[in-house]
Amino acid sequence: MRVLLLSAYHSASHQYWCEGLKAAFPDIDWTLKAQPARHFSWRVEASGLLWALADDVDFECDYDLIIATSLSDLTRLRAFRPHLAAIPTWLYFHENQFAHPRSASQATDHQIGWQFLSIQNALCADWVSFNTEFNRSTFLSGARKLLRRFPEKLPGNPMERIEQHSDVLPVPLTQAFSVLRDQPKEADLIVWNHRWEWDKQPERFLAALLTLRAEGIGFRLAMLGSGGGRNAEFETQRQALGDSVVHWGEATKSDYRQWIGRAGMGVSTSLHDFQGLSMLELAQAGSQVVVPRRLAYPEVLPDARFYAGSETDAQRDVAELTAVLKSVLTGTAGAPVAEPAVPLWSELAGRYADGMNTIASEYDRRRPPISGR
Repeated sequence: MRVLLLSAYHSASHQYWCEGLKAAFPDIDWTLKAQPARHFSWRVEASGLLWALADDVDFECDYDLIIATSLSDLTRLRAFRPHLAAIPTWLYFHENQFAHPRSASQATDHQIGWQFLSIQNALCADWVSFNTEFNRSTFLSGARKLLRRFPEKLPGNPMERIEQHSDVLPVPLTQAFSVLRDQPKEADLIVWNHRWEWDKQPERFLAALLTLRAEGIGFRLAMLGSGGGRNAEFETQRQALGDSVVHWGEATKSDYRQWIGRAGMGVSTSLHDFQGLSMLELAQAGSQVVVPRRLAYPEVLPDARFYAGSETDAQRDVAELTAVLKSVLTGTAGAPVAEPAVPLWSELAGRYADGMNTIASEYDRRRPPISGR
């Protein structure tokens, strides 16, 4: 079986999914085409054109199936490479622009354009999968709301078509962090393993820790993740946290694993998480996870430590996070959940195999079926 795998914005989570997919099905002849995770607006608008205009023989090959992330512009690619339009296509949504916050530098009309492109992509595909029901439901409701603003009613019922040709299929994890569950945890060690960019809101997390320190609550902080050019912005908080900081800045792969294995607690203050792989890794390793009761977290980590929080009220968000962190650190929060329900490739490979077989069979019924590892 030959599969063309398209990843237009090859960020860490998208790369993780692509690599996991290829590793789970080593007998498939994979051709991965990825574009860098930078210049988001240009990437969303032009990824299909960049591929279509490239002097690349891989786009002239015959495939049994195309699998693409939802940021990949299928409509332009298939228009410029017509033979690809005949190949069954599976579109995978890691996120959607209807539930994604807009940064200060992003104009509303830009995001509307991206939203409309995502609807076109979904209609262009034979099947659509979302990593969570939160992702699927916010996409469907947001798309219906947008289309109601369209000056003319679109023929037929496009949203019903997408709904009937879609499902929920999580990004599975490997067993990489499962072996860390038996490692002793350091109850006062808090790990932050996210990007430091605006949508992850590290300033709220650090504000909660500064409040705890001022109240005399002891903890240690391993501030992992990429600074995203914002390192200097948080130097004041770093200095104020003093000897509570045991690591600050992006960690090597081996150091990351070490901190995840030791962590007593992991925290999210994110404005958007459609599945939250970094928190799932911490949960898989046996850490207590403290997350907002919004986004996909009640679905993917139903037994996490939740704080109600508020996306729009930073003061309330920080206060409620601080209260939960304090209860965990002082031992008044009760016993942690023993075993989180983390999606694994060993459990979901069969569903992925069924999806590929079903979709690709529309193209070549003579192909022998594949099996999940």
